[in-house]
Amino acid sequence: VRHFYHDVIEWLVERGVTFDRSRNGVAYDLHREGGHSHGRIFHHRDTTGMAIMDALARKVARHPRIRVHSDFVAVDLVTKNKLRPSGQHDICLGAYLYDAAADRVVAVEARGVFLATGGLGKVFLYTTNADAATGDGFAMCYRAGLPLANMEFVQFHPSVFYDAAAALEGDRRFLLTEALRGAGAILKLHANDREDFVKRYDPHGSNATRDVVTRAQDIEMRRQGLKHLWLDCTSIGKRRLLHDFRGTYRYCKQRGFDITRDPIPIIYAAHYSNGGVLVGRHSETGLEGCYVLGETSYTGLHGATRLASNSAPECVLYGRLAAKHFSENLDGPSQPIPAWRVGEAKSLRDHTTVSYYWETIRRTMSALCGVARNEERLEAAREVLSSIKQNIHDFYWNYRVTRDFLEVRNIADVAGAIIESALARRETRACHFREDYPRRDDAHYRRLTIVRKNRPASLQDIELVEMESLQ
Repeated sequence: VRHFYHDVIEWLVERGVTFDRSRNGVAYDLHREGGHSHGRIFHHRDTTGMAIMDALARKVARHPRIRVHSDFVAVDLVTKNKLRPSGQHDICLGAYLYDAAADRVVAVEARGVFLATGGLGKVFLYTTNADAATGDGFAMCYRAGLPLANMEFVQFHPSVFYDAAAALEGDRRFLLTEALRGAGAILKLHANDREDFVKRYDPHGSNATRDVVTRAQDIEMRRQGLKHLWLDCTSIGKRRLLHDFRGTYRYCKQRGFDITRDPIPIIYAAHYSNGGVLVGRHSETGLEGCYVLGETSYTGLHGATRLASNSAPECVLYGRLAAKHFSENLDGPSQPIPAWRVGEAKSLRDHTTVSYYWETIRRTMSALCGVARNEERLEAAREVLSSIKQNIHDFYWNYRVTRDFLEVRNIADVAGAIIESALARRETRACHFREDYPRRDDAHYRRLTIVRKNRPASLQDIELVEMESLQ
């Protein structure tokens, strides 16, 4: 954080990302967001993520040595020693990919596999994440025997637009940037209230960290039977709202709310996984030739609750470290891998079963493994997932794969990992809130929670490492 942040920003600027400058046009305009004590966030209006993605996508499209294959879904990693005994060295040879257009699975051999598959928000009913955030990379690595770390630390975003119709469908929610609260917006229980109710729980009020704010929201909503809460942005001022937050202004205005004078209905939703595939300082895994990047990885940077806007620079830094490490350790050609075998699998004609699994998993996770957890709820969730995972396993061998089935298979594996990790951590820490263990317990749990396939969850001591130079 201290040494690489400005290097990352310069790298992005060199590749076409434009960050907003202050009114004098010289210095950058730095936002303050939830949990931060000062303004330090480089931003592009209120659509920074989109600006970064668009700029880098343009670079990729123009690069002569990059070929983009769209409409493919990764199925599984291919390893040299499949189902190896614990601790035995193994090599990643490539991956099986489902070609949706041709409705077939292809084998792709590679000297290096880089998984940058994003988050797992679709494991829950309500999320800020895109539809593709089904935890694919987490699940693929889990099935390949790699350890997942701290999967219980799922961060919920405090301020997404509440739409009653979307609530019924479980659609993606529109995220109201945390910079609004950093600029002075407050959360209220009722539209006509004046109180920042989060101050009852934390002196920083609505600008506290996400885990504090969402816990306060969950407690008050259950206590008072509220379907949603309110975000009041009027103290920021009309001029700044229209300039810095024009995307938010337009979205809300289309839905009948003028953020310069009206409070906005909001709810919390699953947003970010602080846990992930355990990686080294170059984003390498225990599977030679396999690197995991971004939200899918666990680097240790975010601890138990990510500070707003720290994830984008992490992606850039570890992406560059992984590329450097791979290029310096590249050795020999790729090895052939066996073709995908369909066997006796039949084509799927009735999709009702897959839809049922999809809906059941997401509702179970939201109800029993959401913001507030306890042993009884988690055990109930474990029982539901155990049954569904067995059915999905049988389904996998009996029917040809489809995109929908691959996604439900992945969210089932990821949901199971989250539940096992949440059961193992018998304390409350950051965004993991156990009602039956409401205190933090550093003596026993200042450690990583590790989950592997076919093994009980375990605790592992934290290892601190020095970062290496990018030069």
